[in-house]
Amino acid sequence: MNQRMRQYVVSLAAMGLLVGATTENAQAWNTPANSVGGEAYGVSVKVSASTAEVTVGPSPHVVLCPDGGMAADRLLKISVPNLVGSETLPVVTTGSIGPDSASAQSSATVERVNLLNGAVAAQLVVAMSSSAADGSTARSTADGSTLIGLSINGSTPVDVTPSPNTQIAIPGGTVTLNEQILEGDGVHTRGLTVNMIHVVLKDPLTGTITADIVVSSAHSDVNFAPAPKAGNGFMTGGGKLGTDREIATFGFNAGSREGGGPHGQLEYNDHFANLKVHSLSIKSFGLIDGTTTCVTFAGPARLTNADGSLTDGSFIVNKACDFFEPGVGHDTLDISVFGPDGTTLIPSHSRTLTGGNLQLHPE
Repeated sequence: MNQRMRQYVVSLAAMGLLVGATTENAQAWNTPANSVGGEAYGVSVKVSASTAEVTVGPSPHVVLCPDGGMAADRLLKISVPNLVGSETLPVVTTGSIGPDSASAQSSATVERVNLLNGAVAAQLVVAMSSSAADGSTARSTADGSTLIGLSINGSTPVDVTPSPNTQIAIPGGTVTLNEQILEGDGVHTRGLTVNMIHVVLKDPLTGTITADIVVSSAHSDVNFAPAPKAGNGFMTGGGKLGTDREIATFGFNAGSREGGGPHGQLEYNDHFANLKVHSLSIKSFGLIDGTTTCVTFAGPARLTNADGSLTDGSFIVNKACDFFEPGVGHDTLDISVFGPDGTTLIPSHSRTLTGGNLQLHPE
């Protein structure tokens, strides 16, 4: 994975487009048999005025391979004058297929969001979508999705997870919060798209959509029927730890497949500690002795500090446990992070997932 830190600034001022933004995010769900799907992006903007149409994004944008694995990206900033301002946009999607089950998890996190010159604002926007199937039941959940410091039409900022598909009027249109699009038969197939903020503006005379903005979009889907499959020892996972403003989001794929040695990657973003961890490799992986549900793995990492500086360090996932499906409220993750001199930056502390899922496929 190539992690990109870049600034993306698009100027529409010369076009005089001062109206809102509109999105088409109803993704066609056509995952092939025995596969997983995942997609996540930070911001998407589409603006139409007279004969002109301008599209920004979706960006940053990741898509999961149908065979599973992990994809992650990060964007430093998106700024579209009069429409969108946001900072620090990490997106992650992970998935796996085993002999008895399949799962996929996606998350998108956007910080310091300002839409339409303050009509909609938030300090932190987190979208999460997790899907899992075991051959008899397929399910999806948006657990872990949240809005921190949300303000609409100048209201007092609040921390909230709105009911699915909550609509609120804003000047010139509407904003839908926690938009959820569910698909699949619930037996072998299931998919869920979560758009945490979706703004649509319309021309007051014609009703034509003039702008569409989506902030923090996460999609996951599974299509699974049990079938013989070569044994693997690996775990994938993605989700959220903590509550309120003391949260961390993560995604990883780690294992040792068919004697090929340790492999995988990890992204861990501690929003409370302002520390971001990007693995450089996985040097060790194994099932924890005496368990059939927990693994440990470790490796070197590139750390992004609160001031934006980069340093080398390392991490140890002391214990990652797949206890239940879905994993929210059951699965646990314990990670330690160390600086270049070995100083402990994040101490060992086992926490239960408040969003997402862990999926273990032992040999």
